[in-house]
Amino acid sequence: MEFYCCKKIVYCVILSLLLQVFLPATIFAERILWPSEMQLENELINLDNILPKDATSSNSKKGFLFSGDPKEIFTLGAGHIAINVTLSGKGHTMIQYLKDLKKRGIKITLILVNDRAPVGTDLKSAPPDYQNPYFYMIDFNSNNGDWQRYNFDRILADYGRYVDNWIIGNEINSQLYNFYGAASVRDYTKVYCDSFKICYDKIKAKNKDANVYISFDQAWDVPTYDERDRRFNKVVGKYRYNMKEQIILINNYLGKYVDWGVALHPYPAPVESSYFWDDQYAGYDEKADNEFDMPYLLTLKNFEIAIRFLGEKRFLNSKNEVRNIIISEFALTSHDGEREQAAGLYYLWEKIENNPYIKALLYNAQTDLPDGYNFGLTSDKNRKRIIWTVFRDMDKDEETRAWCKDLLDSVLEEYGYIDIEKVIFNIASLSELGIVIK
Repeated sequence: MEFYCCKKIVYCVILSLLLQVFLPATIFAERILWPSEMQLENELINLDNILPKDATSSNSKKGFLFSGDPKEIFTLGAGHIAINVTLSGKGHTMIQYLKDLKKRGIKITLILVNDRAPVGTDLKSAPPDYQNPYFYMIDFNSNNGDWQRYNFDRILADYGRYVDNWIIGNEINSQLYNFYGAASVRDYTKVYCDSFKICYDKIKAKNKDANVYISFDQAWDVPTYDERDRRFNKVVGKYRYNMKEQIILINNYLGKYVDWGVALHPYPAPVESSYFWDDQYAGYDEKADNEFDMPYLLTLKNFEIAIRFLGEKRFLNSKNEVRNIIISEFALTSHDGEREQAAGLYYLWEKIENNPYIKALLYNAQTDLPDGYNFGLTSDKNRKRIIWTVFRDMDKDEETRAWCKDLLDSVLEEYGYIDIEKVIFNIASLSELGIVIK
């Protein structure tokens, strides 16, 4: 009997040891999805092997969604790049360049999204377009919140020191890119802000100089009742929300002393056209004397209205300054012609070059994506479009970029616009509204 008891005790001890060794590995196998920098150390690319040692940042506020050859960052004179990263860390090989790009002065924007739905997420009752969303809300209080926290902490620990700008979630006013489930704009925004604040505090603890942004799509003030179609929209207010309304709620929830910034995505409307200076959806009331009185969508034509809005006293940051604003995603199709695409980019640069409120301009994308829009500076066959050369030259001295202005003037003249000053939408400067920029 004593021998049996001793044998049983030994078995229990051995089983306990085995559980301590193997059970955590089983539990964490599902959680540890993000590869640590230690594991990637041999895979991190040393750019000294492929770039001249004097290849450093131009300090320009132009940049792009990085998806290809790192040499082009310096050939094009970009000061910024953006990289998409999911919480699970899948498919983001561009992360291996961060260390050396940071060393060379490139400002890095990391767009963090959640690619795993919480268990029980109700997709079937959502409208058809939202039943297969691209991403889900980062919600640390959801039933896979521990997994989200763990992988966010891992990403921050491994790469946080290289990142200048964080964007938490993508186009949060559209559940197509930030799915949560049917909810009022107040409830939805509160859930987002709760997790944003956790990310913000941890990012600032890692790097106090990092900027943390919230990105929005184009829906500036989409009405619930559509006058054009004469029907109520079943999506707006439940699965898609107005940026203007959300900014007010975010400001209330996060308060003055959380320095959240705004990342705009003012694509042309419709996105299939590169003639954004003639956007037909930039104003909601087509009969209004001033189409900007009732803006429907925020586009490259009228995005200044968001700057004016954020310049109101109630939205100023803890230093009583206008919050950081970047254009973190926009693009122009080449479907209408490469000249029109290229001219549109220079038109935009003229609008934002000396605009003190826009801190960065990130083009989507470096190379054509498999979406059929042909947005790339280069084609998927690596052929440089005219826009590639405009991107390279548009922030150079007047003599070097004179051809860009000539191209723009000739394209505008073809479309009936002779004087560019009559085309560019100029709002009153914020200084005229009593707001001081430092």
